[in-house]
Amino acid sequence: MTHDSTFRLYGSLRLLHDGVASERPPHDPIADPFPPERATASALWEGLPAARLTPPPLDPPCPYLEQTFTDGKDGGEPVRMPAPVYLCGPATSSMDVARRLAASGQLPVWGSVLALSQRSGRGQLGRNWVSPEGNVYAALRLPEVHPFTGTAAAPAVGGLIAEALSGMGFPVHMKWPNDLLQRADLKEGWAKVGGILLEERPLPRREGAPAENFLMAGIGLNLVYSPPADLMRAQRAVPAGRLASATKSGECPYSVAGLWMRLVSRIFFCYVEEIDAKGKNAWRSLAERHLAFLGQPVLLTDGPDERERHSGVLEGLDDCGGLRLRNRGETVGFLSGSLQLDRPPMQP
Repeated sequence: MTHDSTFRLYGSLRLLHDGVASERPPHDPIADPFPPERATASALWEGLPAARLTPPPLDPPCPYLEQTFTDGKDGGEPVRMPAPVYLCGPATSSMDVARRLAASGQLPVWGSVLALSQRSGRGQLGRNWVSPEGNVYAALRLPEVHPFTGTAAAPAVGGLIAEALSGMGFPVHMKWPNDLLQRADLKEGWAKVGGILLEERPLPRREGAPAENFLMAGIGLNLVYSPPADLMRAQRAVPAGRLASATKSGECPYSVAGLWMRLVSRIFFCYVEEIDAKGKNAWRSLAERHLAFLGQPVLLTDGPDERERHSGVLEGLDDCGGLRLRNRGETVGFLSGSLQLDRPPMQP
């Protein structure tokens, strides 16, 4: 991987140097201690400007060191983060850390957590997600607004991520409802390079404050490692792969943190410009623009042991975030299931 430092950074990075413990006794560690000397030598810091991490001037003290970037070198890509990015060492999962920060009032909307590695990463339906160092393991807090609060949340987030990554030189598609794919030189024609996991929970009620929910997206991207076939579920739609750029080498030109900060910035501004500014169902056209298997014969399996099977041509999405399949002249909508191609991809 080629690490890039040619960007102008605006925003705040917060290092959870003392680690993070669970709120309830016996206060088990969620994230290990991550002292500055280790953090700045890790893949998370590589490509960033020189470290100047200091305790924020707050009373009582906060459990992090902070570095605020207000300008950068002349030229280069400006990256404006909408909220702080927390960096942490090995963790149970980035979502666990984000949940703990939100419960203590320290993770605002659009704030995020980026973990060095995960011990208990989770995928769809609670499946274990292999998480060694070098990949992106992140959690992003989302606003409690449409389309993130209903059944359209997963494809809406997937569309935003695919749009952001494509704009960064990674031609990514969303496999409904929450996988990220790229074209690959494999018999399946595709490889899974990432995944999305959405979670919503109530936050602890604080005195004098209204009840509040915490909505977050767990986002994993394979940069240097992808799970081998024997660790993938037998019914997988496509094999795992690594995120590849559209450059001649195909290598990711960014460091882990560099990619994540660019991604968060692009997701936020894409949401503002493509969804919030254009109306209630603008998310749908954005998501369909990056929808894998669109116009092709697909198979949707659902139910216990995925015994329910529905086939048809993928027409797109409905306003609720469900799939629209056409079979024998009839279009039917589905809100759940696992999607795969029903036969080899059609030639363009």
